[in-house]
Amino acid sequence: MPRAQGSRAQMALGFESVYGTPPSANRFWKMPFATSNLGSEQPLLASELLGFGRDALPPVKDAITVDGDAVVPIDLRYLGAWLKLLMGEPISTGLAAASGTIVFSAQPAAGARLNLGRDNLTTVFFRASAPAAGEVLIGATLNDTLNNLVTVLNGITGSQIAEVTYSATGGNTLVLTYDVQGGLGNTFRMIVPASPSANATPSGATLTGGRSSHEFRSGSWDLPSAAIEIGLPEVPYFAMCSGVKANQISWQMQRSGLVTATVGLIAQKELVGTASLAGTLTELAITRFGSFSGTIRRNNVALGNVTSGQITYANNLDRIETIRADGAIDGLDPGMAALSGSIDVRFADQVLLNQAIAGDACELAFAYELGLNTTLTLTAHEVFLPKPRVAVPGPQGIQTSFAWQAARDPVLLRSSTAVLINDHPNYANP
Repeated sequence: MPRAQGSRAQMALGFESVYGTPPSANRFWKMPFATSNLGSEQPLLASELLGFGRDALPPVKDAITVDGDAVVPIDLRYLGAWLKLLMGEPISTGLAAASGTIVFSAQPAAGARLNLGRDNLTTVFFRASAPAAGEVLIGATLNDTLNNLVTVLNGITGSQIAEVTYSATGGNTLVLTYDVQGGLGNTFRMIVPASPSANATPSGATLTGGRSSHEFRSGSWDLPSAAIEIGLPEVPYFAMCSGVKANQISWQMQRSGLVTATVGLIAQKELVGTASLAGTLTELAITRFGSFSGTIRRNNVALGNVTSGQITYANNLDRIETIRADGAIDGLDPGMAALSGSIDVRFADQVLLNQAIAGDACELAFAYELGLNTTLTLTAHEVFLPKPRVAVPGPQGIQTSFAWQAARDPVLLRSSTAVLINDHPNYANP
């Protein structure tokens, strides 16, 4: 008899267009997670009735609650889905265009073809003579053929081939550059069937190098909901929680160790079955940030002598607990957004202490960076510090902790901004 194991558990997430209604199958991501206790719970109320002896009468079922925490990696791509749940739809902006090459080692054979496009591939054939519209004439030399290919590809309209600009270089290389900056170009595929041989090798399965900036802003009134399915295929057991909203996220910054965040979730209801309702899941490449790549900046200057930091962003969701036949809540309303945390510093100067005494505000930015265009930055725009007690615990170095609170910036009209720069185009469902 099979037994459930966490190593085989899976989590699927898809955003809902209607609160409490999961998206259709095959519209879910396969989410990485370390632990999860998201699920429904229905306690029993002990009977208070008397008159039937010392033995209690049967208990009564109480209201159903569906909530829990998920510990997830702070990574380059998947974290954007959690940030969307927490802060709302991001503002996504293209930063760099995707590109790629197809290198020809010899003339393509008659009937050879290239398959190009994102989700809808278009086939382009090479012909020895009399090519039809959208087909390429094999020239006297490879350079002639390549020039003919460029002319044909740039002249095609009405298909995804038209999303790319084509050029030739070196007499044997086709260069493809996606017309729009951003991560969408990274989904443009280059497929060269083996037979008849085109004598061509693409630089990869898709174009690469497209980069997008996803900006999430605090305080949004319009927070999306999602459906999250926890699957244990050995039993089998699949629990689909719908109407899921993110109540808060918290994580620790330190010198070493794995970087994970705890996301607090509240759902409307749970449906348990023996088969998955999520269908085929879409996977993204997992690229995790490491503790060593983290920095904390004060007013855009790296803050020194920091030993650790803790960040919590909370939506303070309010359950709408109306009376319903199914026992589910009616919804979740966002309360006052709160961003707070703490920073522990070795006592080397009085910059933070003087700020706390004066009651002034500063900007704190908590960032991870894997490269120029692969970063995560959470900026608290208006941070206030309490005056801490400076204690001397013994002969060791003196350390002080500041439990900071962020407030609404009077110019930006929000307390915080999270920016995730990666190669993913957007956070709509797959």
